[in-house]
Amino acid sequence: MKNNPKLLITLLVIAILLFITFNTNPFLGIALILLFVLYKLYNSRSFIYALIGNGHFSKGNKEQALHWFQRASSLKSSSPRVITSYGYLLLKEKEVEKSKEILEALQRREALNLQERSQLKMTLALVYWKEGNIALAVSTLEEVFQEFKNSTLYESLGYLLIVQGDLDKALSFNNEALEYNESSTIIKDNLAQTYYHRNELEKAEDIYSKLIPENPTFAEPYYYYGLILKEKGSIDKALEMLKTAASFKESFLTDLTKEEIQNQIEIIEKSKAVV
Repeated sequence: MKNNPKLLITLLVIAILLFITFNTNPFLGIALILLFVLYKLYNSRSFIYALIGNGHFSKGNKEQALHWFQRASSLKSSSPRVITSYGYLLLKEKEVEKSKEILEALQRREALNLQERSQLKMTLALVYWKEGNIALAVSTLEEVFQEFKNSTLYESLGYLLIVQGDLDKALSFNNEALEYNESSTIIKDNLAQTYYHRNELEKAEDIYSKLIPENPTFAEPYYYYGLILKEKGSIDKALEMLKTAASFKESFLTDLTKEEIQNQIEIIEKSKAVV
């Protein structure tokens, strides 16, 4: 990390002033420190509000989380990271238009660094997907991929290539993603899903049989592993997997719905009742 000369000079001046003040009037020195702390807290309101919002979101209090993120992002001192997080939360709550409005306003800022710009575009790509423009979503992520890479990007683009139906490209990309981060449960699921949709069930099963013991916290691995087990005739195990999939809250940022999962459960249960 490069040093910030202005920040270093400011800190040096503050340190000298405090040293002089403490040597002449200790009480005044303490007062100045308190004022400085209060000033920093005031300037850090956006970060503090975002922390409060994160706390509420982790507890499932989505309304309060959105309230605090809205307060955080409305401040002039709000960072691009906070605003992008707010846009992502809005999208998760199906507020597609509002999310797009906030993110596009941020995009018009000139002083975004590579990471800030990349995270913003990655979130906007999800907005485009939910607007029904999967081609624009994929091309936006591919544009980001040219100059920035992280696990989230590999996870998102890998999944959207499957949604788009470009399974050859999805297979190549998701294999590359696994090399980039072999511990990501989402990347493993993306690769297994790719094999499933290519009807390469043995390869998909091999991944899922190792992934399920890791207890992934989303429905897809259990759902697709359940379908594979059903194809193999392992009905009871398939039903167990599908019911586990149904136990997760439905996410707006996936193409898998509760209805699809429940339909598969009902099909198996009806077939068992006939037998």
